[in-house]
Amino acid sequence: LGDFVERVANLPVQYRDFARSKKEEFLDEIINDTLLYQEALRQGLDKEKEVRKVVEEARKKILIAKLLQVEIDKNIEVKEEDIQRYYNDHRNKFMTPEVMRVSHILVSKREDADAIAAQLKQGAVFEDLARAKSMDPTAQRGGDIGYFPKGQLMPEFESACEGLEIGQVSAVVKTALGYHIIKLTDRRMPELRPLDQVRESIKAELRTAERQETLSELIAKIRKRTPVKVNQKALSEAFAEEGGVSVGK
Repeated sequence: LGDFVERVANLPVQYRDFARSKKEEFLDEIINDTLLYQEALRQGLDKEKEVRKVVEEARKKILIAKLLQVEIDKNIEVKEEDIQRYYNDHRNKFMTPEVMRVSHILVSKREDADAIAAQLKQGAVFEDLARAKSMDPTAQRGGDIGYFPKGQLMPEFESACEGLEIGQVSAVVKTALGYHIIKLTDRRMPELRPLDQVRESIKAELRTAERQETLSELIAKIRKRTPVKVNQKALSEAFAEEGGVSVGK
């Protein structure tokens, strides 16, 4: 029972409820794993050289991870003042991009686009013409593309959008898709995202930076008390042979 409860407790949180609700199935998986493991031992697979090498590599990685947890991760503390200072010093990093919202009418022929432009100058409603004339899927929405940041659409299309005031309609714009008439319906300038929205990402970044710095210090301390001498000749010869590493040197 203790083994069963421990296995459930070690599962990721999102799987624990599933394991508890499917106790018999989960227990059956544990039993199968145990039986397969015992059969592998019975066949002596744990004594094979390849298996021992993989196990040793896994053991090494587990011990290194535990060392880093003890020496580094437990000692890392990111304070609120550090987060606030980073936020203040890197405000440009947390600016929302400028976004525009436009509607457009897309047709395949220049003469059709010119005719639509003339109708608009005479007072026709842009959205009505988009529904009636545009061959783009946005026609059913009156040509509304929605909001988009710079760099998402075709350069010539975006260039035309940038020169418009809200509510203004462009001249005919040619792209690889055809001929567009564009109406700018909104523009949102860059804004600083609130600290609450970016606090966790800042904390993670500061934690990563501190972890890397502490790891470098730990490695330097260990290397200082553990002399290491590299045989440069052997290292050079290791890749001297045609086609890759020279085995056995």
